[in-house]
Amino acid sequence: MVQLRPIAVYVGGSTLTSLRPGVSIAGPSPEGTLYTPTLDLEYLALGMPRTLNIVPVSPEGLPTPAVLTRAVLQLVDVPYLIVDAGTYYGIKAPHVKLPSARPGNDIAEQDALPPGTAAALFSEGESLGAMVARGHDLVLIGESIPGGTTVAAAVMTALGFDGVGLVSSASPDNPKEIKRQIVLRALSRAKGVSDPLRLVDIVGDPVHVAMAGIASGALSRGAQVMLAGGTQMGAVLSIMRSLGRLDPSRVTVATTRWIAEDRSADIRAIAKDVGLGVRLLVADLDFSDSPYRGLAMYEKGFVKEGVGAGGTAVLANMMGVSYDVMKRAIYEEYGRLLSLGGAKPL
Repeated sequence: MVQLRPIAVYVGGSTLTSLRPGVSIAGPSPEGTLYTPTLDLEYLALGMPRTLNIVPVSPEGLPTPAVLTRAVLQLVDVPYLIVDAGTYYGIKAPHVKLPSARPGNDIAEQDALPPGTAAALFSEGESLGAMVARGHDLVLIGESIPGGTTVAAAVMTALGFDGVGLVSSASPDNPKEIKRQIVLRALSRAKGVSDPLRLVDIVGDPVHVAMAGIASGALSRGAQVMLAGGTQMGAVLSIMRSLGRLDPSRVTVATTRWIAEDRSADIRAIAKDVGLGVRLLVADLDFSDSPYRGLAMYEKGFVKEGVGAGGTAVLANMMGVSYDVMKRAIYEEYGRLLSLGGAKPL
């Protein structure tokens, strides 16, 4: 058991890229993906969303990974903060909204953000990261952004990495060709651009650059940073690296076993090559004995990660909570949602 003084930050935002057919199953429909970060973060804070009286599910009815995050947070004494970096529908729960927060556009059709927005979001995130790191020796940063792996692939590619080859998907069938075509169309508008934050304006989204800023600010205060997420963390790492703000000795990527075992992606290469050797930690959660099919389907390659689920579990384990205890709490939380009608019983 490690004695830590952690704080968790969960960042939400939208990219209209998620409206493109086949890009994201992080919602009941493409249009529903714009509600997902709002509902995720309201549920995380309040136990049920307020904007709509439903908990986010996939088209198959599989529950949001926020169920895992919320259940695990109930087991540890960890303060947390919700940040709106650009949700489409806002957040009706206590949170911080970055001044330059705005949803990202569909990167296949137009620049993601107006010129200078990424730089503003990074700076605002950096200030926030420095603030929350006061009195804390570890800052965990998670995300909710449907379509995020596609945009992350574009960011990584723009910054010199094989983004499409590295990223995963919330679906067991990773739509690589769809992602590749979107990335190529986005990059066609970035020719001749070398400034990393201007590239994010063109091919990125509000969440990953805000996370990079928060991480940079926390590092500036001497804290360790845990990037709690899947292959999208490659975008965060590549932004930090390109700006000279990445200290591999003080940054960790923490994710779920389902991401680590995803053969269509490569989280280990992201940590090693994009992250210059940052440490990779994997939460040993296993839902094969789940009484709920909605959670058992995680073992079939659905959902996998999001809303800081893997990193929050890793942090709780570092603080002395076993994965078996976490799993029981997750099952209980999902059962609670079913009893309220807040999630589809499967």
